[in-house]
Amino acid sequence: MTVVDSQQVPANPAPDDEPLSSLAMAASNLEAQQWAVDRAEQVLTELVQSAVSEGLETGSIAAVAGMTTEEIEKISAEGTAS
Repeated sequence: MTVVDSQQVPANPAPDDEPLSSLAMAASNLEAQQWAVDRAEQVLTELVQSAVSEGLETGSIAAVAGMTTEEIEKISAEGTAS
C-alpha cells in the first residue's frame, strides 16, 4: 500500500482491478468518515447535555457550540427524556 493525501491506495493495482479497488477504497473512506462524524456528534451532544446540567446559560452554550438555542434546548430535552 502507498499513502496518497493521507489515504492508503494499492501500490500497483492490476489494470482490471483498478476500478473496483478505487470503488472499494472510496466506500471504505466514506464509512470511516461517517463513523468519525457520528462519534463527533455523540461527543458534542454529551458535552452540551453536561453544560446544561451544570447550569450554564443556553445562549452561551449555543454560541460556543456554533448552534442555535433551539438546538441546545432540543438536545437538553433529549437528555432528560432518556
